[in-house]
Amino acid sequence: MRIFVATILALAVGSTAVGAAGTSEGTMPNYCQTTPIRGDAFDRPSKHAWDLFVSLNHPAIDRKIARGTPDCFKPFGAPGATSVWETWRNAQSEVYTKNGAEPPFWNDVTTLKDEAPGKVPLPKSGKSGGPGPFFSPSDGIFHNAGGFGETRMNRATYEFIRDECLFSVEGQQRYAKAVDEGKKPPIQFPADSIEVKAAWIDFDDPQGDKSAPPIPEAQRGTYYTAEFEGKVYGLIALHIITKDIANWFWASFHHKDQPDDGIKFTSPDDYGVPRIAQGTVWENYRLGGTQVDFTLPTGSATILGDHNIEYKFVRSSCIACHATAAISREIWTSETGRKFVSMPSAQQKAVCSISPEDGGGVEVCKEVIGKEAFRPDTDKLVLERGIPDPTWFQRDGEPFFHQTDFVWSIPFRGRSESAPPPDRCIR
Repeated sequence: MRIFVATILALAVGSTAVGAAGTSEGTMPNYCQTTPIRGDAFDRPSKHAWDLFVSLNHPAIDRKIARGTPDCFKPFGAPGATSVWETWRNAQSEVYTKNGAEPPFWNDVTTLKDEAPGKVPLPKSGKSGGPGPFFSPSDGIFHNAGGFGETRMNRATYEFIRDECLFSVEGQQRYAKAVDEGKKPPIQFPADSIEVKAAWIDFDDPQGDKSAPPIPEAQRGTYYTAEFEGKVYGLIALHIITKDIANWFWASFHHKDQPDDGIKFTSPDDYGVPRIAQGTVWENYRLGGTQVDFTLPTGSATILGDHNIEYKFVRSSCIACHATAAISREIWTSETGRKFVSMPSAQQKAVCSISPEDGGGVEVCKEVIGKEAFRPDTDKLVLERGIPDPTWFQRDGEPFFHQTDFVWSIPFRGRSESAPPPDRCIR
């Protein structure tokens, strides 16, 4: 078994790859042909996005052997396979546990279930037309509301959150207090960190409100699909963010039949669907755009969003919105009794600063970001602001809220501790 695993891992990163179409005599096939190059994030963002898409959607080996490892004996798009990113840890159930307890080690498969309420079985032979994933139906199904998704993180991201005890509300509070006291640095994820957010649609009710007809049977085979409790779901959108650059690299993919909102993004695809995807279910997906900075050289905000994941605020900025993710030394309790670290109202300010109509309306936004942000006697912004305002993270003129390095799952998903944390978390 150890020799078998070592061989797979070697093929996953090996430099002696052989052609995917065939192998030399006496050698084993290696289908792991696409390796993202970090420098492409700035220089060739569309190519980098597609390289990430291919490498993260490559068939994975069984997570009981090793999580997040490609099966280089299988070609890209092999029916019945599970993508690499789906063997990563699920934020909702495997990172931020219900009782705020420390999550297990990365490769542990005995402590927690993969997700709640269960894993999706592989499709029966040829029935769904695509690979079969594992996913959380309650977490990532589109229901006419934005700001959701099945979020998964790779090992570097997961272990940073675990090691720094950021998995619980109280752990986040302790970290913020330590930053205030100069005992810890601001949150900064490792350079190899990656997080993905997926959105799925119910083929029988695509809009989640019975307003649209079911997806025709003939079209269902064009989706990466999942079956759960008698229902069939299709992957409609996939956001990928990586720490390849300081403010992360942002890429948004969607199915070709996703509704077109008519919004022009700053950096649309200039590379195109790669040849390796042709003839597979993945040829039906498109790169909506990429983001590498808050603004253009002119000072204008960069725009990137998705019809499903950013529903009703598509004309927004992934990087600007995520920059507002923050924690503090203060804990709030919601009306339902759930605890959160207090957060600034910066997310609404970020949306109002780009698309007031999506931030609650012009009049609301004038109260949120100030009337001076608008041209006199008009509903037009003086400037669409892409860069966060330092005052968003202050209280009484002093720094109070600490950014979580663009990772929204920390303040959003964290749960309160029901038992004492590990000793290392309170030292």
